[in-house]
Amino acid sequence: MRSNPRLSLLSDEDRVELTGVLTRVEAAQEALAAAEAEQTRALAEAGAFAARLAEGSSAVVRDRDMALRGVAAEIAAAVRLSDRSVQRQIDSAFALVNDYPATVHCLEKGLITRAHVAVVEDIGRRLPIELKGEFDQLAAEICLDETPGRARADLEVIAERMNPRTLTERHAGAFRERKIVRYPVGEGMSELRSVHSTVLIEGIFQRVTDQANEVIAAREPGSDDTRSLDEVRADLFADMLLTSTPNVDPTGSGDEPGGLGAITAKVQVVIPVMALMGRSDVPCDLAGVGPIDAKTARLLAGNSYGTWERLLTHPITGLTMAVDTYQRTKPMDRFLKGRDKHCRWPGCRMPARKCEVDHNHDAALGGKTEICNLCCLCQRHHSMKQFTAWKVRQRDGGVMEWTSPTGRIYTDNPPGHGVHFTPEEDLPDDLWARWTNPGLEFRITDGPADNRHEPAPF
Repeated sequence: MRSNPRLSLLSDEDRVELTGVLTRVEAAQEALAAAEAEQTRALAEAGAFAARLAEGSSAVVRDRDMALRGVAAEIAAAVRLSDRSVQRQIDSAFALVNDYPATVHCLEKGLITRAHVAVVEDIGRRLPIELKGEFDQLAAEICLDETPGRARADLEVIAERMNPRTLTERHAGAFRERKIVRYPVGEGMSELRSVHSTVLIEGIFQRVTDQANEVIAAREPGSDDTRSLDEVRADLFADMLLTSTPNVDPTGSGDEPGGLGAITAKVQVVIPVMALMGRSDVPCDLAGVGPIDAKTARLLAGNSYGTWERLLTHPITGLTMAVDTYQRTKPMDRFLKGRDKHCRWPGCRMPARKCEVDHNHDAALGGKTEICNLCCLCQRHHSMKQFTAWKVRQRDGGVMEWTSPTGRIYTDNPPGHGVHFTPEEDLPDDLWARWTNPGLEFRITDGPADNRHEPAPF
């Protein structure tokens, strides 16, 4: 397939026009961010004003609430919003300005967006008040270089490691709240919702998605089956809950069963070595989703499930040192998926297991098939790199440098780059020697969940 010369080569006039549009969008974004920051500060001041009105009262809580209601009603009438909505905005703004000053400052300067701020608020509320200042500084720094989606992934890990209660402890309590609930949504339809372990929910969703894709791929030309992916997923989900296996399997032939029932989920879990050995309860990472507790990760690593991909990371540098996958893959692909974890287009969070391994310098143009010329790209961004004027080259350490059609350069660091933590205890001397051995291998021996996993002797 050949690229369109019009898209891959811009004329000077095209470049000037695109640069003009980009400049206007950036200016508007900065102005919008500054306006949102100013509104946030004004609403926070309204909250402080209401608190001052209630000072000296013997029923401070009640009087502050009434004062806040009055102030919220005044603002609501002026801006044509409900007073309840404005009161919630005031509470949120007051907490934001006081708990996350660095984040608000970055918004005010147009360095981040309101979407970044929402991520910081959402994750930061899980931390006790005495830790919010430190979290705010780290969050602001990360948001400067990442999209909200990628920033969320990094901040999830940071918040979990800062929390005085381990994720393992909190997960144990939350796990007791697992349930299935149903809600009527009208028109003869209802919603079934399951609250369960993140790992299991992700596995269920991936399995039913893979099955649905197989159903769609098996359609004959001119088939009456015009269901969307969402519709097929929903039908398969109901089939499996009611009959254990999909009731109708178009991948079968005659009386022979099809392959839908044999499809298993493919979930990637990143496990720090100290957590794997049971010497730490630092959170592990369900790639593309977020943190999971160390106990669950150890359970996955300790059982010979053919459906889990396990990655081991160095506890200090954060680099992927070894990979144990559910299927046989070339060592090079295993390394790349372990290093990249997701698509390397700036801001994309598509998990590496769904990506293609791409030659940064095309093989057809002399690019070599080696680690320093390969990275994971999702189908969308692989096509963008191939058929538009965007260019990419890989620098040392797996850093990707993208050049836009207007000549701007954007850098995408490997996941975890610059965000590392000191382990809870020092590595034993013998283990440290093995980690720093240039010829290191680290192997997992599949076995019962309570088996210990030790570094292989060298």
